[in-house]
Amino acid sequence: MGRKIGVSFPGVRGYEIPLLYFGAKFYEDKGYEKLFISHPWNGDYDFSALLENAEKVIQEVKFDEYDDIVFVAKSIGTVVACQIKEKYQIPAALILFTPLYETMPYIHHGNDIKLVAVGDKDRYIDALMLSAECEKEGILCHVEQNVGHRMEVMNDLNRNLEIVANVIRKLG
Repeated sequence: MGRKIGVSFPGVRGYEIPLLYFGAKFYEDKGYEKLFISHPWNGDYDFSALLENAEKVIQEVKFDEYDDIVFVAKSIGTVVACQIKEKYQIPAALILFTPLYETMPYIHHGNDIKLVAVGDKDRYIDALMLSAECEKEGILCHVEQNVGHRMEVMNDLNRNLEIVANVIRKLG
């Protein structure tokens, strides 16, 4: 069996997001090496700065030594992951949690997207539009009910655990 790697691209809240952690953990449990790309968040949606930061890390990875590559990304990280995949022609499968409108050009059947997950109350993207586009492209899209962009409910640990379980189960 060859080498496998899972690369995680966080949103603005970094790695404290349970979905991102358990997405990476799902692949780690299947024998994937883990790599987390950190984003120097300055409060601005400066995609070019985030891309430049990720490139510094990505350029050090010898992706040709891996037989299986997956990018797990959340929010603004979905844009960065898709840009990295395209720019460097990395044959990575994509897991996109709560993508942004800026991610939409990358959401197509030829981009090896395994899962898109979004809350039906996401303020950064219309979940119905995203779901319809995914359906048109033959991409699995999970729309979690009664949650927003964070895919969490304040002060409700049981519901948050349920949300994470609902989404992560879609990976396997």
